[in-house]
Amino acid sequence: MAAAERLPVSELHPDLVYTLAAAAALERAATVLDRLERLERQGGYDVQAAATLGTAATMANAYDRATGFLRHAAAGLRGQCRLGLLAQTLVSLAFSTVHTVDWETGLPAVAEAMRLAEENAQPRWLTGARIAKAQFAALHGDLDTALAVIGEAERQGLSAAHPSNLAFIQITRGLIGLAAGDHAEAFHCVWRVFDPVDPVDPAHHPFLRTIAIAELAEAATGAEQRALAKAASERLAASAGASGAQLTRINLAFAHALLADDEHAEEHFRAALDLDMSRAPFARARLMLAHGAWPRRRRRVMEARTPLRIARESFASLGVEPWAERACRELRSAGEGGKRRRRTDWDLLSPQELQIAQRAADGLSNKGRGQQLYLSPRTIGAHLYRIFPKLGITSRGQLRDGLAAN
Repeated sequence: MAAAERLPVSELHPDLVYTLAAAAALERAATVLDRLERLERQGGYDVQAAATLGTAATMANAYDRATGFLRHAAAGLRGQCRLGLLAQTLVSLAFSTVHTVDWETGLPAVAEAMRLAEENAQPRWLTGARIAKAQFAALHGDLDTALAVIGEAERQGLSAAHPSNLAFIQITRGLIGLAAGDHAEAFHCVWRVFDPVDPVDPAHHPFLRTIAIAELAEAATGAEQRALAKAASERLAASAGASGAQLTRINLAFAHALLADDEHAEEHFRAALDLDMSRAPFARARLMLAHGAWPRRRRRVMEARTPLRIARESFASLGVEPWAERACRELRSAGEGGKRRRRTDWDLLSPQELQIAQRAADGLSNKGRGQQLYLSPRTIGAHLYRIFPKLGITSRGQLRDGLAAN
């Protein structure tokens, strides 16, 4: 890092920003985020720079910043037929959109990344795409798919071990456990990312603890688990320092609120709610659920209802079924009925079908869509033949209206 900063290049050089993010994601997060914001405002960066900056943003937990860079990079790389780097970029895009729960961008990115990584023999990125797919499935409540896909990722990951993938696999298993209501299993899986035993667990990852701390705190139920999680969150807060990464601050504030004793819980919830979570809707909804569940368990039901209603509506709008159900159950326990989200027609489409439908809605021909996705016009036509009946439409013109409505 010191050597990179001595080079005679601009402080906004994409490779320098990437180096700082990769080498010192916590210590230099504020610097990395400041430079990403300046580059985002400045614009004019090329495709390679966009891919580099997008990856740097994911390394600094700035997933909200990463999405714009990565979308630009994916479109350019697709046009340049640089399929190896495209697969890598799509995996980063998929992970970013998991955190913002952007189904329409994330699911097609996952499907395309898996196809390209498999065709181009890129096991690391194939594993990464499977992890993202399993996370989306867990959020949606499709636990059978989530378990099957993370099992494939784990088998692939062990044969081509990469520390971040191994850690993400355990975080994903924790998310699946939470979605299933199995908090003990969730804690066991996520704790592997934190466990400082000797020899060190191969899933132990000092930086990805900043992601995993939210799952660890939510999974901790018994006194022993809560004590372990609280100690872990305090160690992490000390090492993170004044990290500028918003997601890191949000996750730590969420953990502190959930793990606080009764005397200090209110102040920790207030501190967490004061953070800007406009770009982290799932994190905000989880915080509102916890903020409502805490007084509900202490029989302060009138106080509990407002945050629980906000959580229920937020989860429902995001399509995060298991947490929406949990908010409904909490509301029923607080004496108020819960509403269920109505599934939309777009839920019926596979990720690749959704990707094709999005491009058809933009007015591209079968040939144009096929060139963008590296599929033949005949394959595109076959997909559209299946898409129309699923959506109850008869023409391509109706796709645009349908997408806007959902």
